[in-house]
Amino acid sequence: MPRLAFSLLLALLFTACDRGNPEPGGQEVPFPVALAPAPPPPPSLPAPVDYDTSEWTELIRLDSSIVLEIRYATDNNFMEQQIYDCGRCFFRPAVARALLAVHEDLGRRGLGLKLFDCYRPGPYQQRLWDVMPDARYVAHPARGSVHSRGAAADLTLVNRTTGEELEMGTPYDFFGEEAYTTTTNLPAPAGENRRILQDAMVRYGFATIRTEWWHFNFRGPRFPLSEWTWPCP
Repeated sequence: MPRLAFSLLLALLFTACDRGNPEPGGQEVPFPVALAPAPPPPPSLPAPVDYDTSEWTELIRLDSSIVLEIRYATDNNFMEQQIYDCGRCFFRPAVARALLAVHEDLGRRGLGLKLFDCYRPGPYQQRLWDVMPDARYVAHPARGSVHSRGAAADLTLVNRTTGEELEMGTPYDFFGEEAYTTTTNLPAPAGENRRILQDAMVRYGFATIRTEWWHFNFRGPRFPLSEWTWPCP
């Protein structure tokens, strides 16, 4: 066989081998193709705003590290009844910004805020009164509570890393002199923790009340009472 013809025959044989082995049906198996990795899922978006932002601010939209335990949205409260249809935490915008400043200030100590109660709609204030019509513990709905103006907060301190509550001497919604802000004969950790909380809140425009270490009223403008009730998911 001439040398040129032999070379052409070898070239044809190598070309046939490079096309891959056919499957039983006669179709050739293509060479595997490396696929690009799937793109990561897009970051989750916050729920759409469902309130008037000129009137209200949802606190955790400012900082999601603020802890919420809205007690009246559960039966874990002194009435042992659920009062709110669901637990969300709203304030007038100026009040929310002041609370954010407190939370950020406390963060320098490794601490943060935990909210038990925020804005309380007028209809929910009425529910509280219906269960306990006693002005020593619940403001009459006609008079209203500072909570119903969006300018009062019930809160405590937590460890910023673990979320664990700090010792305050009494639990939230404890009715007795041990909960008074004027009480001084407290164990050292509780007394110091109350002082840290009160100093931070006062620094950013809040005032304490005598009978509840956890309750603070904003000292800004007097906002009107509100009947607005937040939507539930």
